[in-house]
Amino acid sequence: MTEGTATRDPRLIAEDFVKLWDASSPGGLAERTYAPDYIEHHPLPGQGSGIEGLNRLAAMYFAVFPDLETKVEAVLNDGDLTVVRWSGVGTHEGGQMGVAPTHRRVQFSGIDILRISGGRVVEHWGETNGLEVMHQIQEPPGAPDAS
Repeated sequence: MTEGTATRDPRLIAEDFVKLWDASSPGGLAERTYAPDYIEHHPLPGQGSGIEGLNRLAAMYFAVFPDLETKVEAVLNDGDLTVVRWSGVGTHEGGQMGVAPTHRRVQFSGIDILRISGGRVVEHWGETNGLEVMHQIQEPPGAPDAS
């Protein structure tokens, strides 16, 4: 832990949490934001555990949405729990869950709960609008075959 990490403002930690999913995020941000043994309560398929799994998941997102931009919409804090509502937008340039790239701009949103201790995220619970994202990238019913 770096000096001053234990007293970091939870809002700044929430901002770093959201920035991690932005294509412009700096290297090493996950390692600075999360405790090495943090607990992920809702791991996504292919994620794996710990910070290595988190970095793997972020790389998978950037392969699908290489220009992903994220922003904090709201942050609430109560003791060691911080809730962050965020939004994002990116272009669907990589295959995802059997869906070929559509080159469509896609909007994301989510709400995450972070338990923070020692200036880092030690537990994470999250909900995103994954079904809405899939609706945005799938061809509408009855669309002509592109082949």
